[in-house]
Amino acid sequence: MADDDLKMRILGVDPGDEVAGSCKLHLRTSRGAIPVIMHRAENASRAILCVCGAIGGFDGPAMLYPRLGLIMPHTGFAVARMNYRQPNEFDECVLDTLAALSFLKGTGHERAALIGHSFGGAVVINAGTLSPVVTAVVAVSSQLAGAHVVGELAPKPLLLIHGTADTILSDECSRMLYERAGEPKMLKLFDGADHRLSGRGDELFTLVQGWIESRA
Repeated sequence: MADDDLKMRILGVDPGDEVAGSCKLHLRTSRGAIPVIMHRAENASRAILCVCGAIGGFDGPAMLYPRLGLIMPHTGFAVARMNYRQPNEFDECVLDTLAALSFLKGTGHERAALIGHSFGGAVVINAGTLSPVVTAVVAVSSQLAGAHVVGELAPKPLLLIHGTADTILSDECSRMLYERAGEPKMLKLFDGADHRLSGRGDELFTLVQGWIESRA
């Protein structure tokens, strides 16, 4: 993100229909529209921003993100689930994340936790070093590429989660990130779990919920 030409301005917000307590928005920016599913929490000053892997989407591993959107507003956290304008374009995806964080701050959320899966793990680590709004980062099954700045994230707390049977990105990726990161940091390995932590949704949700509530 050293390229000075990589800049983005938010031009407005196009709201969509409310569905089951959530609203799909489009953040209009100088580089295109960013889709966001927003789960609002009354008078919330804290938020969670969720981003997916290289192909984009809204759901995350083991349906973690919709579940956070359903539960966390009742504990005082707004939840935003963001899709990318240009999936797999790393710098553009980081810009999308920073723009979504700016939107959250502009709507009264002074503190935000970032969660990213796979490719998105590196995206949120990178964005976490750049935005003062970010107070905590969770990287699930993260790749190494783009996450070389992990040492700059401290003193913001970092939670790394990986399955030991991940055949797409080895758990060695999270082990290496853990070694390079500063304190405070935590590494949780799910024994026998795959890249998406299939079948481990309850454990994943409980871990992430408790960790964010105590740190974000």
